[in-house]
Amino acid sequence: MHVNPGGDARDGLPASTVPVHPPRVEPTAKASPPVTPTGTKSALAFFGVLLALFPPALLAQYAHPVAGLAATQLCAFLLPALVATAGSNLRLAHYLRLRPPRPALVVLGALVGGAAYLIAGAVMTLTQRVVPRSWVEAYDLSRLFEGPRWEQAALAIIAAVLAPACEEISFRGYLQTTLALRRGPIVAIAGGAFLFAVLHLDPVRFPALLVLGTVFGWITWRSGSIWPAIAAHAANNGIAATLLLALGPPEAVAPPPSAIASAFAVGGGALALLLHWFRAAAPPAPTDAAEALALRDPGSPSIRFDPRRVPRPLAAAALAGAAALVTLALLGLTRGLTRTP
Repeated sequence: MHVNPGGDARDGLPASTVPVHPPRVEPTAKASPPVTPTGTKSALAFFGVLLALFPPALLAQYAHPVAGLAATQLCAFLLPALVATAGSNLRLAHYLRLRPPRPALVVLGALVGGAAYLIAGAVMTLTQRVVPRSWVEAYDLSRLFEGPRWEQAALAIIAAVLAPACEEISFRGYLQTTLALRRGPIVAIAGGAFLFAVLHLDPVRFPALLVLGTVFGWITWRSGSIWPAIAAHAANNGIAATLLLALGPPEAVAPPPSAIASAFAVGGGALALLLHWFRAAAPPAPTDAAEALALRDPGSPSIRFDPRRVPRPLAAAALAGAAALVTLALLGLTRGLTRTP
């Protein structure tokens, strides 16, 4: 075979004339830019819905303590938060902070709730010394546990299990997240605690509820999840319900100042230590809203509430819950009118 100097051995052509084909490069898919949600959420609008539902909830509890309390938690707290979130094109687990944290944080949350119970109890005792005695008697919740034993046990279970989950999803899940997106964590924690205390419509327990709401709000913010707050709320309510079942209503005799001071000292020291451990164990608090504003349908960036976005099963549950709450409220109103002299 003849080889030309400086040429190609395959066909005798000069090397400069041989076509050179560059390696084929596969096209890469362009990363789609993240969708920026449009619209805002209003904490006050949501609170207005809760406030409108609370009078019929109170009438429902008057009609039947057990069914009324369960209906209050499910229909006046839980379902409004779920409907408001789903109808705003937002993922429930992200916006309501439902994703579970490390188990250690849930355990610490329960211990925090026990320490907060001591402080809240001392605050309430001081409040009872200041407000009129007629207020203390009118807002005495221990009267709910004057029924049959089965009813007392049912109320204790609802107070210790159902109520913490429903109320925390509503207040620390929806309300605090909404406030944090617009005003930042400090306003969100304080505002959520204030609205939590206001909605109970109980001036005697208001300062104590404000303390509890602030503690629950802080551990929610720090952990990025409401489960530690649910555990803390459950521990607080569980201690109160257990003491009522075991010892009965508290005596009318006010505890001495030394007992109140001891509760503040022990509860405050334990709470400070537990919150320090909680802060060390929890990851850094989230600083942006991207996670909370994860969209259920990224193709539609609007987060304005639209009832057509609510899934049918959730919409059916909300309608059934509203019907049950109204029915119990009418029974309570009828019972009140028939007992009027």
